[in-house]
Amino acid sequence: MTLVIELRRGVSTARTGRKSGPRPAVGVLERIVVDGELWAALDTLGRHRLPTLADVDPYGDTLVRGEAVDNMVRELEGADLARLRGVESQLVSTLLAWGLRCRADRDLRIAFSGD
Repeated sequence: MTLVIELRRGVSTARTGRKSGPRPAVGVLERIVVDGELWAALDTLGRHRLPTLADVDPYGDTLVRGEAVDNMVRELEGADLARLRGVESQLVSTLLAWGLRCRADRDLRIAFSGD
């Protein structure tokens, strides 16, 4: 089951506080394509321990931003990631890194698109 996961930047709605210079890039910043690795990682770590990722729709689109990103990061930081190996470990590490970026920049979001 193929899943496309993207780190995206939406258009900022803030009108003040932006530094001078070019605007940040909008759209897809990074993309990974996985084929069952997320579900394998959830099975290893326990879906009940990672409810934000467990709620990703494998056949549709799921957008994680704001409070959901905070929850995902908290869940991943509390999980025993050492139990993961190979591609599953890399995927979860990437999602954690993206989540931390989203926490620091609220214009970022993580999009999951299933097939």
